Amino acid sequence: MEFVLLILAGMSGSLVKDVLIDNKLTLPKFADGCLVLGFLGGILIGGAVGYLVDQSPITAFFSGYAGSSMLVSLVPVKKV
Repeated sequence: MEFVLLILAGMSGSLVKDVLIDNKLTLPKFADGCLVLGFLGGILIGGAVGYLVDQSPITAFFSGYAGSSMLVSLVPVKKV
């Protein structure tokens, strides 16, 4: 049952980050034939990172908060 708490802590950390940065939540939508997940993508990443990082809910929360930012910085930007 502890893994559920860690996943929820990571998800909530990611949700808090999305709200603090934009003051809003971006809903999922289709744009140019592609699915843009919006805040749901961040929640999925936050939950996964929160579960994988540590066995503490506080660490899981802050890992979810920083998880999507870290992944964005690791992916190279395609220049057009």
